[in-house]
Amino acid sequence: MKFWFVAVLMFYSAFSMPIFSLTAVDIEYYGEIGCSHCDTFRQRLLPRIEAETGVDVRAEYYDILSEDGFTRCKERLTEMGQHFDIFPVLIIGNNAYQGNNAVESGLLRELSFFAKHGDYLKRQKKLHIHRESYSQQFTWLPVFFAGLADGVNPCAFTTMLFFLSWIASRGGGRRKLMLSGGSFITGIFLSYLAIGGGLFTLFRTAEGLVILREGLRYGFSILAFLLALLSCLDAVMVRRGTRSRMILQLPRSIKLLIHAHVRKYDGKESASRPACFSLLLRIVLPLVVTGMIVSLLELACTGQVYFPTIAFMVQSKNKAALPLLLLYNVAFIAPLILLLFLVVAGVSHQRIVGWFNRNLFWGKLGLALLFFVLALLLFLAP
Repeated sequence: MKFWFVAVLMFYSAFSMPIFSLTAVDIEYYGEIGCSHCDTFRQRLLPRIEAETGVDVRAEYYDILSEDGFTRCKERLTEMGQHFDIFPVLIIGNNAYQGNNAVESGLLRELSFFAKHGDYLKRQKKLHIHRESYSQQFTWLPVFFAGLADGVNPCAFTTMLFFLSWIASRGGGRRKLMLSGGSFITGIFLSYLAIGGGLFTLFRTAEGLVILREGLRYGFSILAFLLALLSCLDAVMVRRGTRSRMILQLPRSIKLLIHAHVRKYDGKESASRPACFSLLLRIVLPLVVTGMIVSLLELACTGQVYFPTIAFMVQSKNKAALPLLLLYNVAFIAPLILLLFLVVAGVSHQRIVGWFNRNLFWGKLGLALLFFVLALLLFLAP
C-alpha cells in the first residue's frame, strides 16, 4: 500500500513539476538607465505587478542610450516583427511593448496570463504602440512659449534695438542693416543653442543620480516659482512708473559692457578686398562673434527663463531633445527677427520703444504666468 502511495505521488509530481518551475519569467527592459522612469519601473511597477500576479520576474536591464544597448534592442524588435519607435521597450515572451503606457499594461497582461496558464501570450500580429505620454507631448507647447517670452523680455529686446540703432547710425542702407542684423542674430542663436546643449547634457547626466535628480527637479521648481513672484513685483513697478527699480533686469555694469562690445564694430568696408570677402570679414564674422559674446553677457537675465526650461525638458523625458532645443531657440530669435524687419521697413526707433513700454506690464505678467507653469510642471514631473 505504501509502495503504491509513493508511486502515485511521484507520478503526480512529475507531471506537475513544469507548472511550478515556470513561475519565473524572464524579461528584457531597454531604457535610459538611471532616469526616473526606469527607477519607477524597477522599484515600484515591477514589484507591484509581481505581488498582484504571484509571478517572479528575472529582469535584465539595458541602457538604450549606449550603442550596444540600442543595437540589441533593434535586433530583438526585428525578431518580434517590429521596428523601434520609442523607449522604454519591454520584451517578454513572444511580444515587445514600446512606451511607458504599453510597458505597464503589457507587463500586467503578460504576467496575469502566465500566472493562469503557465505560458506566455502568443505573439500578437499588430501591437498598438503607445506614443509619448501626454506630459511628453505637452512639452512642446511650454518650451515654445518660453522661448518666445525669452525673446521679448527687456534684456534681449532692448539690446537688439540698441544694436540696430547703432548700425543704422553708421550708414550703409537697408541691405547692410539686414546683413548686420542677420549676422548678429545668427551669433546669438548659435551661442544660445550651444549653451543649451551643454546644460541639457549636464542636467541629463545629473539625472543618473537620484539625489541630484530630485535636487534638480525641486530646486528649479522653487527657482521658477520665485522668478514668477519677482516678475509680478516687476509688473507692479512698471505700473507705478518706477521701471528703473525692476528686479529682473541686467545690472547696469553688464549693460554698459554689452554696449561697449556693440560699439567696437565700426561697419566700415575695405576697398582693398573683393566685395564678398570684405562683407564676410568686416560684417558677417565680427557680428556673429559679437552676437555670441552679447548672448553670454545676457545670460544673467535671459538664463532666468532658459535654465528652468532646460530642466523641464530633462524632467519631461521627451526623447526629442535636439528638436526641443531648436524649437526654443527659434522661438527666442523670432521676435528679434521681427524687430529687424520692422527697422529695415522704416519703422522709427521711437515708435518701437513706445510700443514696448506700453506693453511691458503685460509682458511681465505673461512672464510670471510662464514661470508659474514651469514651476508646476517641474514639481509634478514623474
